[in-house]
Amino acid sequence: MEPPKEIKENKLLLVEGADAYYFCIWAYQAFGAAGIQVLDFGGIADLSLYLRLLSHLPNFEKVSTLVIARDAEDNPTGAIKSIKSTLRKIGLPAPAEPFSFKGDKPRLAYMIFPGLVKNKGGKTSCKPGTLEDLCLAIVRQDVVMECVEEYTRCLKGKGLLIRHLHKLKLHAYLSGKNEFAGLKIGEAAKAGAWDWGHEKLEPFRKIIQNM
Repeated sequence: MEPPKEIKENKLLLVEGADAYYFCIWAYQAFGAAGIQVLDFGGIADLSLYLRLLSHLPNFEKVSTLVIARDAEDNPTGAIKSIKSTLRKIGLPAPAEPFSFKGDKPRLAYMIFPGLVKNKGGKTSCKPGTLEDLCLAIVRQDVVMECVEEYTRCLKGKGLLIRHLHKLKLHAYLSGKNEFAGLKIGEAAKAGAWDWGHEKLEPFRKIIQNM
């Protein structure tokens, strides 16, 4: 983790890793937002120290909105508890639920990739997964995904162990598109790989537009 260098904007979006960093830079511009500084806090274990360092930088008192984004991984509930615990230790407001704001100066929210799913009864909860899973959900109806699924079945049929299925599928999808082959998530975002109007991005869009 590199410590934060300076605060340039009064709206801060803290993200987990380089892929999320570049993805969110292009996302907020596509959503029509402005005046947002995206910062990579490193791994989730680095968030507490990063926030402490950030809070001591000049101009932190001018920050009006701070949003944190991280992966749910296999445990959305654990991811939410981790963020809330970290915020409370730093003395920052901790919203009870993801994708909602709390506090003032800074207003604070956190977003969990890959987003929300409706449960029985119409209630929503965070899905397990990652930013890669969100991207895969956006392109699920693309014809290339049929080939990706066939490729995955072939690998499994050969007895190969796939440790990171979401990463394999996403890079296989991008490789199947001439204009996106070889690109990382953020690079693909810049190149127009993701439909920024897709319904799966709606909770992220609402938070970023209201920063």
